[in-house]
Amino acid sequence: MFIGGLSWDTSKKDLTEYLSRFGEVVDCTIKTDPVTGRSRGFGFVLFKDAASVDKVLELKEHKLDGKLIDPKRAKALKGKEPPKKVFVGGLSPDTSEEQIKEYFGAFGEIENIELPMDTKTNERRGFCFITYTDEEPVKKLLESRYHQIGSGKCEIKVAQPKEVYRQQQQQQKGGRGAAAGGRGGARGRGRGKSKFLGNNLMA
Repeated sequence: MFIGGLSWDTSKKDLTEYLSRFGEVVDCTIKTDPVTGRSRGFGFVLFKDAASVDKVLELKEHKLDGKLIDPKRAKALKGKEPPKKVFVGGLSPDTSEEQIKEYFGAFGEIENIELPMDTKTNERRGFCFITYTDEEPVKKLLESRYHQIGSGKCEIKVAQPKEVYRQQQQQQKGGRGAAAGGRGGARGRGRGKSKFLGNNLMA
């Protein structure tokens, strides 16, 4: 779901706790300005069950931190396939590729493992992407948000394809145009942030 109209003070925890009354929240993200780190007033929430989205929309008015928020159903992409790729964040530098294969292979057949490197230091970055041959392993992994892999506690999320982020940008511009200009300069910052939307999650 796209959640607009958020208070500048609303945290990821606040939003998760509020929406958890409608169902289990698998992922919650509040978009922030890359320079100031301040909330941009909108975010995205992923529920475990689609029925939870219906429950949210059944309630005509949602208020959080003194502001009316604007939850909307995220438009599904035509022909979108079930997620087979996950983002793994918080990997310890000493976690070997073999350890990663062993851990994630226990959930299902792995098609590909991506271990991004830092181009400046030529060292492995603290995250990776795992692609499975089908969607069932992803469902199993998401039953628990955090996993102990090697010596580090890792966070698992669905890896979003680039076109999803482009779609989310369009929704944000159309649904929250007024909010983007609500504070001087916010609109300009919003445009500058677009290339960062994928962040570590971009597939």
